[in-house]
Amino acid sequence: MHMPDEVDESDCCGNGCTNCILDNRPAPSQRALLAGKRNVIENYARFRLLSNEAMNGDAQVRILHFGHTLTEDADDDDDSILDIPPGHHIMLRAELAGHAVLRPYSPYWTDFVGKQFKIVVKLRAGGPMSDYLATLQPMQVLQFRGPIGNYAHDASRAKCIFIIAQGVAIAPTLPLVAEVLDNEDDMCCIRHLICAQDLQHVYFRDRLLDFAQYWNYNHCLYLAHQRCAFCADGCDESCEQLRKSLRYRETVHTGRLDANRLASHRPVSSSNAAAAAPIVIISGHSSFQQAMRETAASVLAVPDEHIFLL
Repeated sequence: MHMPDEVDESDCCGNGCTNCILDNRPAPSQRALLAGKRNVIENYARFRLLSNEAMNGDAQVRILHFGHTLTEDADDDDDSILDIPPGHHIMLRAELAGHAVLRPYSPYWTDFVGKQFKIVVKLRAGGPMSDYLATLQPMQVLQFRGPIGNYAHDASRAKCIFIIAQGVAIAPTLPLVAEVLDNEDDMCCIRHLICAQDLQHVYFRDRLLDFAQYWNYNHCLYLAHQRCAFCADGCDESCEQLRKSLRYRETVHTGRLDANRLASHRPVSSSNAAAAAPIVIISGHSSFQQAMRETAASVLAVPDEHIFLL
């Protein structure tokens, strides 16, 4: 079985990633080993852009869809798959102005056999990689490597899993939820807490409502700056316009997720999932991750080894 190349300092993007490639080198895929195939992305591999679309009508938030492609002189690659486990990211490497620029991205959708994946990217004005991605056209080829990360779900032990997501960083949490809900034997309960600027910036609402049909899942929206035409100082939870905008099974709170609100989500059931030590997964900007990590450790009494930052 082909093993990934060794990593060196040039493989690090320098952005202080929680799961740095220098600490978590791309590991051989267990699913690939079982299938007798290789994971195409363990070394830098070529992926062709299949589409570049705005999300929710926001041109600054893009859904990028990539598919694996071979070099012109390579033979058909039927002995390979694409395995990016939930909670892991991949590294994009691009040559910009004569320099190699690297950025980590976490796919929210992966096709194991078709070797395709999708990521959500929020473009930031003046950012070298953002400017580059904004102009990408279908059929352009980029290089990715991975998967990088240290989270692995254990379905054998029932527990409560808190998933806290900020803005577009909700995207990589979706496969984590699906991994639990798609397994009928998994007795874990999920508390999905989504922090957004306002209701318009809550992404994947339809997917969240699909998840809400399961007994062991619930989600709550925290809107820091919700405002309608009738609430000059911002909406509160009694705002009629806000209530009319909600869908069935959506729970919303205006303002930020703080310690008191996080404490309100502690399970009170006597079930095995409630009794076991919880897992906390936090996805968002580094400052958001650190703040939520400290809050979760204090409020939920979660040991450090049970807190994972995406």
